[in-house]
Amino acid sequence: MATAAIRMSLMTGRAVPRACFARTSTTTSTITPGSRRLLTTSSPAKNAQANSSKAAGEQQHETMDWNTYFALRKTRRNYERAFMVPSALVSLLGAGYFFAQRDFDPTPIFGMDQVIVYGIGTVAAGLIGLAMGPVIGNSIFRAANSRAKPLVDRMDTEFLKHIARNRADPAANSISNPIPDYYGEKIKSVSEYRSWLRKQREFRRKSTFYV
Repeated sequence: MATAAIRMSLMTGRAVPRACFARTSTTTSTITPGSRRLLTTSSPAKNAQANSSKAAGEQQHETMDWNTYFALRKTRRNYERAFMVPSALVSLLGAGYFFAQRDFDPTPIFGMDQVIVYGIGTVAAGLIGLAMGPVIGNSIFRAANSRAKPLVDRMDTEFLKHIARNRADPAANSISNPIPDYYGEKIKSVSEYRSWLRKQREFRRKSTFYV
């Protein structure tokens, strides 16, 4: 009807009624661009939330068997041992080069000759480098196995709980009956862990019945 009224007004030269424009404006503005954006953005938000919750659930269910854990634990120890000697050599040579560049003065330091003090400092630097080797090796191991790092940390916690729960009381430790591997550092496999449990039971038996 609004279109017909506009055509009649053009033919007759009369003004178009305002009601025609009001009707056309109300009918064409039923769906706004804002409502379309709301309709299109609601479903991706739900999908992203579902995907994130699914990924979190999968991450929580990730586990590691004990054989794999002990293999990675052995590899970590190899990393720590491999970097002990290079770290000590670098510290020793660096300290030796530093002290060699200094001018020797006959004035004693702490009541000792400067050569002796420089020698003690060089040896101390080498020992510090030797102690820093396992730390460097462990850091490199964790960087090389970044994906397994959370699982290894979790298994370390579980392993220490097993050791603390099953090891014998150290109060009964003696020269004739020493406690076997109190911290479980020598355990490298599941079979060695079972052997460690047998040794702990044997230690308790000997400390209780003196047999």
